[in-house]
Amino acid sequence: MHDLVFKEARILDGARERIGSVAVREGRIVRIDDRIDQAATHELDCRGRWLLPGAIDMHVHLRDPGLEHKEDLASGTAAAIAGGVTTVADMPNTRPPTLDADSFQQKVARARERARCNVLFYMGLGSDNVDQIARVVGHPALAGVKVFLGATTGDMLSGDAALARALDRLDLLFVFHAETEALLRDAKAAFEGTPTAADHHILRPAQAALAGARTVASLALPGRRLHIAHLSCADEVPLLDPARGITGEAAPHHLWFTAEDTARQGNLLKVNPPVRSSRDREALRAALADGRVAAVATDHAPHTLAEKAQPYPVAPSGVPGLDTMVASTLALVRAGELSMARAVDALSTAPAALLRLATKGQVAPGFDADLFLWDPDATWTPSAADLRTRCGWSPFEGVPLAARPDAVWLAGERVT
Repeated sequence: MHDLVFKEARILDGARERIGSVAVREGRIVRIDDRIDQAATHELDCRGRWLLPGAIDMHVHLRDPGLEHKEDLASGTAAAIAGGVTTVADMPNTRPPTLDADSFQQKVARARERARCNVLFYMGLGSDNVDQIARVVGHPALAGVKVFLGATTGDMLSGDAALARALDRLDLLFVFHAETEALLRDAKAAFEGTPTAADHHILRPAQAALAGARTVASLALPGRRLHIAHLSCADEVPLLDPARGITGEAAPHHLWFTAEDTARQGNLLKVNPPVRSSRDREALRAALADGRVAAVATDHAPHTLAEKAQPYPVAPSGVPGLDTMVASTLALVRAGELSMARAVDALSTAPAALLRLATKGQVAPGFDADLFLWDPDATWTPSAADLRTRCGWSPFEGVPLAARPDAVWLAGERVT
């Protein structure tokens, strides 16, 4: 007997849509067929709705430990689940930062107690912690290594020597915040007047992001896995080369907003790297649509409204995104800018491959039943009252999006 059968769902068969029934047993998908008549403990009529693999957000900041007033493992993963995200990979700039094996293990233990979805953790690369990272290589909760080429929230600049040692020694995914620090300093020194959020893209110019991306590309060698986080400008895209191990992600805010929106929203859309021109936004959308940009990842970086209300120079950078990641991406499908196959790949299949999660990211026999059901005819316009993130706001408030999932399953168990 099956535990659960989804009947007559819209599913993907490669790039092709089909209607099929999906059977789940002991947390895994065990069968997909036109009809499944075998008895099941639970059956669900899915007619008209898509059954999609849970999204995998490979770039989040859950703020736990040390900054729980903004977010924690429980609230952040609740936002993820509500939004259709069933796996997240948390970044190391917490308090204390995840730079040693003990801090990593403590995060893993906290997640076992508090998280509502699957959670992986990155180790941060510091000036002298390659041995510490090596201690946890092979741990199933290790996502990879985060490298900061430019200062941002929770500065962890490593230096060239440490990066060279790590790349030579560690067979891991290296994710880069690729803004070059020297160019950021130059832009700040050259700016005249009193800056506001409307100037953020000038103080962190596209040239700094492009130089950082070129640095990442220069590090490519056979076997290395180099990933550029939160691409923000059109000129970064040609540097992506999966055949040489250089991949990249786009954040929903870079796919939707421009510097004009930052001028309107102020510090709420102050984010590193900044949102830029409409040309950059459209180039990122096009690159996502044709697969040059591998994945969508939120850089979910919640801050309180009180923190964001401070003067521009001290207001923190970052926006929340877990609640709205799936809805904003599927809105591009509804608009005809993204195929459903490419959306599923960018949200689920490609992140699973990059993180080497062999049983996640597809609706197929043998894969984990991390799934969500989605109505393509429904819409959602986010408001603060709808959000699960502890910070309680989103730059997408008032923006019409695709619907949130009707229901979400984690290892075959319904969690919404």
